[in-house]
Amino acid sequence: MQKILFLTGGLGFAGKHYYKNFKNNWDKIIVYDKCTYASDLSFFKKYKRGKDKLIKGDVCDYKKLLKSIPVKSYVIHFAAESHVDNSFLTSLIFTKTNSLGTHTLLEACRLRKNKKITIISTDEVYGETTNSIKNEKSILEPTNPYSASKTSADIISQTYFKCYKMPISIIRANNLYGDYQYVEKIIPATINAINNGKKLRIHGKGGNFRNFLHVDDFASAVHLITFKSKNGEIFNVKGNFRIKIIDLIKKLSKISNKKVNKFSRFIKDRPFNDFIYNISDKKIKLLGWKEKKNFNNEIIKILKKNLVLK
Repeated sequence: MQKILFLTGGLGFAGKHYYKNFKNNWDKIIVYDKCTYASDLSFFKKYKRGKDKLIKGDVCDYKKLLKSIPVKSYVIHFAAESHVDNSFLTSLIFTKTNSLGTHTLLEACRLRKNKKITIISTDEVYGETTNSIKNEKSILEPTNPYSASKTSADIISQTYFKCYKMPISIIRANNLYGDYQYVEKIIPATINAINNGKKLRIHGKGGNFRNFLHVDDFASAVHLITFKSKNGEIFNVKGNFRIKIIDLIKKLSKISNKKVNKFSRFIKDRPFNDFIYNISDKKIKLLGWKEKKNFNNEIIKILKKNLVLK
C-alpha cells in the first residue's frame, strides 16, 4: 500500500521545509493550504514533484477536508495562525483557525481511518516558565490569544486520542528559524531591517529570552515522531541556543557591521510578553532525535544571503 501524506499548511515556513527535506520518503504528498499572506507558493513550485498535489483549502472547511483526505493516509498538521503580535489584534481568527480548524480536521480524520496524525503544537502552551522546567505532563497555562488557541487545539487532540483511540501524537517546539521565514518573525524582521533599511520595532527593552531551533532539525523531529512514536504521545522539541532578544539583535548587527539604532526603535511592550520558556527535551532524545544545526553558523548564512520571505 502507498504511503500517502496529507500535509496541512504545507506552504508555510515549517511545512514547506518538511516537504523539501522528506518528500522522497513518501509515495505521494497532498499539500492542503489556505494560501494566506505567509504562504510560499514559489518555494513549493521549485521543489514540487510531479505526482504531488496542492489543494487550496481552509482547515475549517469540513466538507472539503473530508473530500480531500485519502483513507488510511498519514496526516501532519502544520496549518496555523502563528504570529503572537497579530493574535492580540485578531484573536477570533486565531481561535477559528487554530482551535476550530484543528477540531474540524480531526473530525474529518475520524472518518478516514488514518495511519498517523501528527499535531504541531507549541511550547507556549506551558506559559511563562521562569523557575521551572516543563515536561510533557506539565500543566498548560497559556498567557496570550495565540498560545490559548494552540492550547485548545492541543487539548482537543488529546481528547480525540482518548475518546476515539485515534493515532495522534503531539509536538511542542520552541521558536524556529531558517531560510525563507516570513518577515514578521524576529530573525527575518531583523535581517530585513539590516539589509533593506526597514525599521525594526523592539518590544519593551528586548529583555525576554528565547530558544531557537533550526527548521530542518524540527522537520527531522516531526518525521521521526510520525513514524516512531506511540499513539497518544506528546513530545517537546527544543533548540539549545538561548539568547535575549536584544542580544540577538546586537549579534546580528555586529555580524553586519551595522549599528542597532540605525535600523531599530523601541516600542511599548506587549501585554504578557513571556520572559522565558523552559522545556525538557529528554523524551524526544530518547526516541533518537538530536539537534544538528549550529545557530552561529546558520544565522551567518541566512544573514549574508538575505534569505527572508517578504
